[in-house]
Amino acid sequence: MNTDTTSKSTTNGGTAGDTAGQPRACLLCGQCTAVCPAFLTTGQEELSPRAKHLVFAALRDEPGRLGLKPARELADRCLSCGRCAAICPQGLSVPQALAALRAKHPNWQQWLWKQWIEHGRLLWPALAQMTRVVPGAVVPEGVQHMLRSAAAMLPPPPPAPWIVADRATSDSLRDGDGPDGMRNHTAGSATRGEAARPPAMLFAGCTARRIRPRWRDTARALLRWLGHPAPAQGDEDSFTCCGSTLEHAGIPDAAAAARARNLDAWRAAGRPLLVTFCATCHHGLSEYPGHADLDWQAGERKAWAAALRPLSTLWGDAAFRVTADAPAQPEADAPAPVRYHQPCHRKGTDPDAVWLRSLLGSRMRAPGGVNCCGMGGVLQLAAPDLSRTVADACWNALLPERAAASIPASTSPSTASSAAPATASTPDAPAATANTAPQPNITVLTGCSGCTLQLAATAPPNVRVLHWLDVVGVPHG
Repeated sequence: MNTDTTSKSTTNGGTAGDTAGQPRACLLCGQCTAVCPAFLTTGQEELSPRAKHLVFAALRDEPGRLGLKPARELADRCLSCGRCAAICPQGLSVPQALAALRAKHPNWQQWLWKQWIEHGRLLWPALAQMTRVVPGAVVPEGVQHMLRSAAAMLPPPPPAPWIVADRATSDSLRDGDGPDGMRNHTAGSATRGEAARPPAMLFAGCTARRIRPRWRDTARALLRWLGHPAPAQGDEDSFTCCGSTLEHAGIPDAAAAARARNLDAWRAAGRPLLVTFCATCHHGLSEYPGHADLDWQAGERKAWAAALRPLSTLWGDAAFRVTADAPAQPEADAPAPVRYHQPCHRKGTDPDAVWLRSLLGSRMRAPGGVNCCGMGGVLQLAAPDLSRTVADACWNALLPERAAASIPASTSPSTASSAAPATASTPDAPAATANTAPQPNITVLTGCSGCTLQLAATAPPNVRVLHWLDVVGVPHG
């Protein structure tokens, strides 16, 4: 069988975001099986990327050989994390091939996902409140899982900030423990503000704009504190969805419109730094230069790539301190009170994790390997059972003490991570079981909006899930 799985709908390129320039044949080498969360958590070869490439090839070469419905059901079981594309020696991407298949054969899931993304300013807060009163039995099983995620959208009570941006740091306290027991961190020896900083524009993303404005406000305050002025022209509110979740859901026209709008907003602001605090948003924006549907001007692709920066890479000479409100230093051999979840789309070195580790030291543990949260975008509707299975494996990695005790994961928002405790009225909330032992009080931090919501929706009891911006404070004035 010809295993060419390149989408024929793309027109040029070979760069990220386009597939026509990729080598086309899947070698069946299996390197993707070492990084695919769907395969690693289930052990089912049919869910591996190489199996999906065989399905795509069969559909193209012999359309009558495999029914479209079972083929799509199998192909839909993909988390769109992109790990397979990063390791594939041929550069093949299952999420891109799957997006083309979904676009060619749309269904109700895509329609619903499009409404969810494009009208989220009204839908997300409303649905989050509805989860308190809507019985799970009145909606389809796939939507029940989506409602559980919506319940996690209700913002938890904000904690007292325990990572605080310092106004100044003396040489005697640089990179060490201060007299008050607070740990200080600096990234250089210069005093903040010595050099002028370039203008910066914040790409907050859908979640922060709609249901977590505190993240956006804190990020903007940090940029001001760092000395990055807002552009003299342009408007951050002109940004929309980065487009990647629409693309992977098989809604290419909506994705292209979102990309064009965001590019126009950046141009109107004078092409400033484009700052993100969500790994998935950053990944989606980083793929823009490879999209031929954008009206790039001369030199703009390189300018866009150079302007795109994660917020935590801008600290420069800035200093932060960990306050007494932070989880206490663990005793010898005691579990770390803070865990860090590295998002799938933050491949390689995660600047958020590097910064937090330098501040928190032994307070924080970050598991290695492939630990997908199970969010998966439209997978929430297409394969909610796989989403739950992957989330359970992720929690076993974050909480090895839980895994050792064989404690089943909760599939409802915990009282610590949601303002609404799981009750009989929470969609599909499982009853408490006798063998569910309480976890030690643990805080999980992450640097992705989607991961924050997914982990909050599946967190075991006594585990609080936060974006790291939730625990950062900025001096006033």
